[in-house]
Amino acid sequence: MHRRPDSSAEPSDSAEDRPESSYGFEPAPFVYVKIPKAKRIIDQELARDEAIDQLLREQGIGSVLGWGESLGNIPPDGSRPVPFHRVDVEVSDLALVRAALHEGLPALGVPVGTEIHYNMRQRHLRDIYSSSGWLLEQPTS
Repeated sequence: MHRRPDSSAEPSDSAEDRPESSYGFEPAPFVYVKIPKAKRIIDQELARDEAIDQLLREQGIGSVLGWGESLGNIPPDGSRPVPFHRVDVEVSDLALVRAALHEGLPALGVPVGTEIHYNMRQRHLRDIYSSSGWLLEQPTS
């Protein structure tokens, strides 16, 4: 990780502080949101996806690229449950997108267990919505 020589502060997520990838550049930040599936009408999920897109576009910090079902682990019976609805987000500023989603997702009625996945400082992390608020920068398993 590149740090400014005169800085003792925590590393930031700005472009100048991100390390380059093996291709010589750092790819654009990418986020996806995993929302636990509920017995909801597809139109309600589409409306929520559109609201997330509008929230990000209005602030000029990102947009929804797509959405769909996210498969769960394979149980002993071999079935493939669909426990999550996934929303893929293109990001211009990771910190601002996370803050906007932390505020906006609960307002849209997402359930406890909703996760925001992202990479930061070459680590795959997630923020998890709990009954007491957001659990930040949790490692993924």
